[in-house]
Amino acid sequence: MDLAVSGEQYDAVRGARHLPDVLKRVLDSAARSGDGYVLHLTYEEATALNELCAWHVHTDAGGVVTPETRVFDDLVKAILTHPDY
Repeated sequence: MDLAVSGEQYDAVRGARHLPDVLKRVLDSAARSGDGYVLHLTYEEATALNELCAWHVHTDAGGVVTPETRVFDDLVKAILTHPDY
């Protein structure tokens, strides 16, 4: 699947703790597209990215995603709703 991500999303994943080598390779081979990138992901890579992003989503006491982690929440939603996932 090809997943378009913003520069902010790309940087957030690149800087995520415990970034597996398989996702480092995906990021290294990403194609520039305007202000962002296109990630070429297998199903397994997309699942790994989804799990990594989900681990980084935090909510406040009311269950609302914190502004600092919204970028990861947006990526989770983009992966789960992607037609090729």
